[in-house]
Amino acid sequence: MVEQSEKENFLTWMRSHALPALVNDSLPAKAPRLTLVTEVPGDPEFAAQAASFAFQVEFNSIEDAKKWAETALMPVGGQFTSKFGPEHGLMFATILEVVDL
Repeated sequence: MVEQSEKENFLTWMRSHALPALVNDSLPAKAPRLTLVTEVPGDPEFAAQAASFAFQVEFNSIEDAKKWAETALMPVGGQFTSKFGPEHGLMFATILEVVDL
């Protein structure tokens, strides 16, 4: 999440710096996608206050995801915090597993 005033700076940084460090031929992360939260039901002012992004990648295994998080994501997360936070941005990471319905 970044302040609206930092949205374009974040996107530039994400495309030029973070993405190449997180998804490349030497890493197990694949199928990158970046989504933007456009609305939070019940909070009409949310989108005006902050730009909340979700960066997602896929892995062949939970073990690959954990190793990637330690070796690639954590350094990039530190760089995000140095550049945008804590005054202008906040980041957190989770590992999700797809559950069949």
